[in-house]
Amino acid sequence: MSEFRVVVIVSPDHSDLYFANQLIKRLNVTGVIVETQQQNSDNSSTITKALKLIHKPHILFLKIYSLIRERIRKKYAVYNKPENSANFGEQGLKIIPTKNCDVLYTSDVNNINAAENIDWLKKIRPNIIAVCGASIFKEEILKIPTHGVLNLHGGLSHEYRGLFTTDWAIYNEEPEHVGATIHFISPGIDDGDVVYQGRPNVTQDDNPNSLYVKVVKLGVNMMEAAIKEIESGTTHSEPLVEKGKLYLGKMFTPKFRDATWKKISQGVISNYLAHKPSRDKIVLSRMINKYKDSN
Repeated sequence: MSEFRVVVIVSPDHSDLYFANQLIKRLNVTGVIVETQQQNSDNSSTITKALKLIHKPHILFLKIYSLIRERIRKKYAVYNKPENSANFGEQGLKIIPTKNCDVLYTSDVNNINAAENIDWLKKIRPNIIAVCGASIFKEEILKIPTHGVLNLHGGLSHEYRGLFTTDWAIYNEEPEHVGATIHFISPGIDDGDVVYQGRPNVTQDDNPNSLYVKVVKLGVNMMEAAIKEIESGTTHSEPLVEKGKLYLGKMFTPKFRDATWKKISQGVISNYLAHKPSRDKIVLSRMINKYKDSN
């Protein structure tokens, strides 16, 4: 086993847990941090809000109606059907560490830069940190590993930065721009020097969730290759000269999610595949450090 020490930092999302578990199997991962990113639901606060509206029955009724309607909509939405789920198997359910891998679950929401987490990282002494889905790091964390911090971004960062980039590429009718980027983390968002970019193979039966699974699995392969090249001193990275549009999480509302899946039924994949050579040619000419085993 390599002596090159890798720490992985992820969110509790199924895709990110899968990412961590795959790297644990393939590399010398000596530590994993799972960052809490959601507050525990507090039913008491909901009850308190309802009581405040008890003397405004019209508003209370509209609130309750909206809540019920949203739950029904989600239950029957096409993207929530079991056959359309983004399935990462058992490795997407929990961290499965080896005996030499310590695991830390952060105590508060988005507090990866807290002093106790920084101290934990320093004790692990990583050569490199591999990231997927974590919050923005402050400089103190970026300085800890001897060989930098690498991030898996689920998009081609010169086209799409931020969150839900696979979905946005489908919404914008650009399946050819579905892809992943391995880049060094800088103070910005998805704009560090690029080590690898790759695209999955898009097929007729794909949807946003199946494409996302393909992107994550491709990203794991690219991250493994990047870390091994960094260890051997053969890596090559290029600056991100042109930054893609930044998509924030709050922008991808239920309205846009529904519209994205409607694009599938309207033939957005079929149209791309019918003109694949010409559309791919443009994308490939702009990719940075294309990963050899990608589309």
